[in-house]
Amino acid sequence: MIRAASWSFGFVVLALVLLLSLGWTEAHGFLSMDVTDLWAKSIVQIDGPVQFKATDAFYPPVPYALSLLGQAILPDTQVPVPFVLSALVGAGLLVMWFLNLRDTGQFSGVTAALVVLLLALNPFFLRALADGPETMFCILGTWLFARGIVNLRLTGNAPDMMKVAVGLLVVALSDSYGLMLCLGAMPFMIVAARPSMIAASSTGYLVAMFYPVLAAVGSLMFVSMIFDSRLVPLLSETATPLTLREHLVILAGLGPAAFVAILRNILIPRLFMPLLAAVGAVLGGYTLNTFFHVEGDPAMALAPMLGVLIAAIRFWPNLPLREPIAITLMALSLLTSALVMRHVAHNETRVWTNAMLGKENAASRPTQEVVSFLRDKSEIMVDVEKNPQIVVGLGNIDRLVIAGEPAYDWALEGGVPRTNYIVVPRQAERQITADRILRRFPQLRLSQLPGYEEVFQNSQWLVFERINEWK
Repeated sequence: MIRAASWSFGFVVLALVLLLSLGWTEAHGFLSMDVTDLWAKSIVQIDGPVQFKATDAFYPPVPYALSLLGQAILPDTQVPVPFVLSALVGAGLLVMWFLNLRDTGQFSGVTAALVVLLLALNPFFLRALADGPETMFCILGTWLFARGIVNLRLTGNAPDMMKVAVGLLVVALSDSYGLMLCLGAMPFMIVAARPSMIAASSTGYLVAMFYPVLAAVGSLMFVSMIFDSRLVPLLSETATPLTLREHLVILAGLGPAAFVAILRNILIPRLFMPLLAAVGAVLGGYTLNTFFHVEGDPAMALAPMLGVLIAAIRFWPNLPLREPIAITLMALSLLTSALVMRHVAHNETRVWTNAMLGKENAASRPTQEVVSFLRDKSEIMVDVEKNPQIVVGLGNIDRLVIAGEPAYDWALEGGVPRTNYIVVPRQAERQITADRILRRFPQLRLSQLPGYEEVFQNSQWLVFERINEWK
């Protein structure tokens, strides 16, 4: 009882510390688009009208469902609900990694704590934490997969086969990039399998591993097709063009440490082969992502390697100097990751790095300005799905007129807008318009909508106020 209470207390303290790191970056103007989208959807679904008409798909379902639950429990919180989920998953991972190293890997408590601490301070872990629960669940699933695939090679038991399948399932249902990891893992599953399994039925082995993923994703695709939601287009993000040198720089963050970790078992094929397969699965997913751009930030595409790294260290043989080498390896990985993060080309990671260093994010000021302007206004028509920053900035939708409400639907279906205010993003002439209000009233680009006048503008936003009824 006392031990359970102490572990619970430690878990809560860890979660609070991780929340503080997230609060630090938010205070300096960083909030990832994944967190913004997820929190805005949760606010709209829980606090919005019952008749709200969502057009975006609900993939990935696990973080989305948990965010809805969190928003329902904490409806008026000023802390982003995805931050709470991310901190809880991160704290859970750190506790499980410590117990796994100490109890199963037979590392001393001090060494296990130092290894986990260095991993928690790794910029890839902290950046994944700030990216939201999708990436954290992806790391969790990759760790389960890596553990399971090694144990499956050692024992060949059905429970270990299920660990592999569950790990892949968690990855696939927690992040759209998880689909790339699952596809990347497929060719390496043969490398990791016990020879007896391959001899019995290689096809049956692969089907048993991937059937839960195929069934779950197939079901989501079917539901998406029935409800005509945009699931497949939603899976891709804006590509970040990188040269081969830039990709190699990113891979240098966690790649060398992962290879050193698995090479410690190169003389033990039953451990080396499945660990090599786990590393290959992450690298395969990263390679596929360079073509399909499911994860826009390449640094976050490599983040699941953290789960493989800790799994590889856990299976190190109990040889002399094992523990000092593990601590040194994690310290060197932390240093290389810190250097890599300073040179990542993706804008979000650059902004996060600057926020961690205490530098303000100037790009967030226009949104802060428009939110301050709107805070005492009412009946504001805005496309909340395409402009989630407005919802997150206000913290609720009490003042907003959104899809599903008569005034919004009337305007978009050919009627005359009747709301007090209209908010749209400021766009260049040839830029593709995603905002549905701008598509319906393109005159807003030129501030020429009859009955409305421009009352606020900055580099990102335009706000219009109704001045009289349409004639």
